Amino acid sequence: MNVSHSLLTFTWALAVAVLSVGASRSAESEAAPCYPPPESQGGWRTLVTKNALPTAAQRAAVLKTAGLNTDHLYVRVLHDVMSALPYQEMEPHNEVVNSANVALGGEAWRTTFALAKPGEAYLIYTLGGGTGKATLAPGRYTATRVAPRDGTQTPLGVVDGGAVDFSLPQGDWGLIYRRPAQAESISPGEDIQARVNAAPPGTTFLLKSGTHRMRSVVPRNGDTFTGEAGTVLSGARLLANLSRSGLCWVAKSQIPRDRNTAGEAPCRSGHARCNHAEDLFLDDAPLLHMPTLAEVGPGKWHFDYDAGQVYLGDDPTGKKVEISVTPKAFTGPATNVTIRNLTIEKYANPTQQATVELGTGWIIEDCESRWNHFTGIAMGPRSIARRNRVHHNGCFGFHGAGDHILVANNEIAHNGFAGYDPFWGAGGSKWVYTSHLIVRDNFSHHNRGPGLWTDINNIHTLYENNTVEDNERGGIFHEISYDAIIRTNTARRNGTGKAFPHWTTGAGIEIVSSQNVEVCGNTLEDNWQGITGLDDHRGTGNAGPWTLTNLNVHGNVVTSRIADPGGGRTGIIDTKGTGAFTASANNRFRENTYFRGTNRSNFLWMGKVLDATDWQRFGQDASGTFRR
Repeated sequence: MNVSHSLLTFTWALAVAVLSVGASRSAESEAAPCYPPPESQGGWRTLVTKNALPTAAQRAAVLKTAGLNTDHLYVRVLHDVMSALPYQEMEPHNEVVNSANVALGGEAWRTTFALAKPGEAYLIYTLGGGTGKATLAPGRYTATRVAPRDGTQTPLGVVDGGAVDFSLPQGDWGLIYRRPAQAESISPGEDIQARVNAAPPGTTFLLKSGTHRMRSVVPRNGDTFTGEAGTVLSGARLLANLSRSGLCWVAKSQIPRDRNTAGEAPCRSGHARCNHAEDLFLDDAPLLHMPTLAEVGPGKWHFDYDAGQVYLGDDPTGKKVEISVTPKAFTGPATNVTIRNLTIEKYANPTQQATVELGTGWIIEDCESRWNHFTGIAMGPRSIARRNRVHHNGCFGFHGAGDHILVANNEIAHNGFAGYDPFWGAGGSKWVYTSHLIVRDNFSHHNRGPGLWTDINNIHTLYENNTVEDNERGGIFHEISYDAIIRTNTARRNGTGKAFPHWTTGAGIEIVSSQNVEVCGNTLEDNWQGITGLDDHRGTGNAGPWTLTNLNVHGNVVTSRIADPGGGRTGIIDTKGTGAFTASANNRFRENTYFRGTNRSNFLWMGKVLDATDWQRFGQDASGTFRR
């Protein structure tokens, strides 16, 4: 076995792919005018802009500016691939795959490579994509496509052994063919944690259809948890034997899991118990938790913690009554855990905690997270959340921190039912202290707060191709953070709360005290405000001052037919003078297109509300388009 040869071969292929990412995507630049940004001269942006093939100097700048080295760029992706395979038992088997060789320097070089443990696992790498053929040992295999530039793994279904044809898009790709391990089945009522403890790390568990109640799981490294259709993990228990007590119904002898969390976060008016983790559900609808028994009526409930009694204001006869009691569904220090195809609901997570807490390298995909008290899913370093429905959670759909997080193709909707104050924190999502966060192709709508929110010391953030609609606060909100690209997103009707007229709050895209942000190629329609920047002088973070500098807004289409006073504006506010408007601040709007309604004064600059003519006199959108 030549493990070192295998490692070097595949690492070399990964290196070629990562450093040629711009070339493989260059055709897209013609369709999107904001690629590449005119100011981009290599560095971190080379990794996330659709640029020409980077030069050697640009590649070096990528590593230096992003704080990465070759181990971070290549071996991180390689590590994730190795974790999905019996890598130490695999050897080069290039004979299993055809290769259209190319001539370089008078020598023939392969363009397709293979490592294999024949009959169990195959790892194929091809430079340039296209069609090919692999010869696999008899059996049935799951097929997965790997994008080496960011490690994204896309399931391609199941194939039978023998001659297998594959077709890949243009670019450099990996393919994994893996005989699935026999999953351990766990039925509702079984102790999931006991089964995990009895199995070796890396075990696949199949959770059988039905409701698995009050289960909290601490996985081991590499474990996989997959649900059958109709599999539910519930943090709630059923309440039975409720009796009439005056105008209410009461369940006695209740043991609270969360007695005293009040005061941890501000609550909205009318939601005084937003900090108490328990929720009561009547036929899957959460009721409003009232602080006193006297306030209980239809649609409301009260937990008397001292007496251990739950009071309900609706007749429960013939209905399902549940109270959430278990704080978390998945958590712990394990790495490279996968969770898929589960409905995870009604967990009693306290303020600042989540139902599913993704550790390093975890993946959650094709799941539904709903009716959990604080947050549905918390992201960790190098974690991936894709194709999930995260909705009707008490505070946030997502929150999290860490490096190289990917959030893609999720629906994030109707979060915030518990009544946390959205100006403290509530809504679709909130990420803090991230580096190289990618938020792509998500649909975030009708959340009681911002749709997508990065707040506090986030750097090298990419928001791309998201749709954000009808959120109570802003659509995309980047606050007291650093370098970000916000491109080709669609924001409609955000800022439904219409808070703080004449200010920057509730914009389709809102940047607050953040350096080096580019906003390009986005489509905005009838948000409470358009594209706004605010310098409110908040101090200094871990990468320098929190200040509004180098904001570059270009190539966007902004439609604003808001007629309410103080709404529908695009521009900048500085709370302490004119620093944000100076040449050194370098904040500028250019080549944007504006469709305006009856309100002629749609712009904010230098403490003034301006029409288009005065906006241009200040040097903004000199080549912009203004239409009615």
